[in-house]
Amino acid sequence: MKIIEKSKCIRELLKYDTLIINGKEYKNIQHFKKYLTYEYLYGVFKNDTYSDIHGDLTIENIICMPNSKYYLIDPNTGNIHDSANLDYAKLLQSLHGCYEFLMNIKDIDITNNIINYLNTQSLSYKNIYAKYSEYLDNKFTKEQTKSIYFHEIVHWLRLLPYKIKKDDRMAVLFYCGLIIILNDIIGKYEE
Repeated sequence: MKIIEKSKCIRELLKYDTLIINGKEYKNIQHFKKYLTYEYLYGVFKNDTYSDIHGDLTIENIICMPNSKYYLIDPNTGNIHDSANLDYAKLLQSLHGCYEFLMNIKDIDITNNIINYLNTQSLSYKNIYAKYSEYLDNKFTKEQTKSIYFHEIVHWLRLLPYKIKKDDRMAVLFYCGLIIILNDIIGKYEE
C-alpha cells in the first residue's frame, strides 16, 4: 500500500472519494482500507487448506490442445501461502479483472478523477467469467469463495508496485482494475 500511495499518478487519484472509470463511478480505495488490513485478511484466509499449487494459473499459462488435452505452463511454486485458492484467484485475475486485456492497452486519459481507456475485453471472456463464477459458487462454500475472491484482491495489490516501477502513468490501468474488482468483491461479500 505504501508504494501504491507514493505513486505520483495514483497519489493524485487518492484525493477523490470516487473514480469514474470508462463512464462508471466506483468508490476509491480509501473506502476499502479496513478490508485490506492484516487482521481482516487473516480472518478471511485462516481456514484455507494448503496443497501443491501452480502459483501463477492465469489464462496465459494454460495451453489447450485440439484433442481436449491441456497443459499448465510456467509454474511459480513456493508461495508463502500455498493454498489452492491462490490458483483459483489467479484465474479470476484473468477473467474477472481482465489482466491480459489491460496489458495490451497503450493509452490512458486521466482528467481529475475521470479515467478513460479502450476496454478491449471480449464477450468470450465475459462468458467464461460468468461460468467460472457460477462454478466457484456451486463448488465452494460462501466462506471459501470469499477467500478466493480476496486472494484476487491480494494479487492485484501485489502486482501494482511492479507496474508503478515500470511505468507510473500506465500503472493507473492496473489501479483501475483493482478499484473495479474491490467494488465488486466488497459489494458481494461485505456491503
